[in-house]
Amino acid sequence: MFGQEAYLKILRAFIDGGFSFSSFCETKLAEKSVYLRHDIDFSVIEALKMAKLEYREGVKATYFFMLSSNMYNLLSEDNQNAVREIRQLGHDISLHFDPTVYTDIDAGFQSEKLIFESAFNVDVKMVSIHRPGDFLNDNNRKLSGSRHSYEDDFFKKVTYISDSGGRDISQKLLELSQSRESLHLHLLIHPIWWTNLASAPTETLNVWLADQYAFLIEETRRNCKTFKG
Repeated sequence: MFGQEAYLKILRAFIDGGFSFSSFCETKLAEKSVYLRHDIDFSVIEALKMAKLEYREGVKATYFFMLSSNMYNLLSEDNQNAVREIRQLGHDISLHFDPTVYTDIDAGFQSEKLIFESAFNVDVKMVSIHRPGDFLNDNNRKLSGSRHSYEDDFFKKVTYISDSGGRDISQKLLELSQSRESLHLHLLIHPIWWTNLASAPTETLNVWLADQYAFLIEETRRNCKTFKG
């Protein structure tokens, strides 16, 4: 929606402003730093586009992927390869966990954690929570073996800004990039809103849906010789 050039402008503003891009696992932050987080709700391929763009700018981010998504299959060959390429570009990868899928959140988390670690040969040390909702009633609750994105250290003790729903945060971020004081920022960016230029969230999603339709037609043709579509 906002386009790659708009995103590049923001990244370069923070770089020029003397900000460091930090891993969530770092215990000591620079005076001005950004936790750059990407929750992948729609498309692994759009995530890869953003990862390549950030790589060219020397920016490191953390990409969180879902195993319980109805939008994509993280374990398909193409998506696994894309996630591995994102990691090869120097970014961190981890799990985007939806607690509403499970009646037993801890058991569900343990199951997803083991699958993700086995598939991508990583330790899941930091988790992003999808649609936290009631989870925020006890936002410091523990997930076995991992920290998560809504703990006070990452949510209340820093400046947290999100583009959820296609919210335009561009001007706010450009203003923050000029800060002359110490600033620790947790920035949640969903790649779907930034990899293409469009006038509104619905237009962005309609373009993506059209691409998905074309993909499904081709996959259906590839997997069923009798398909005439």
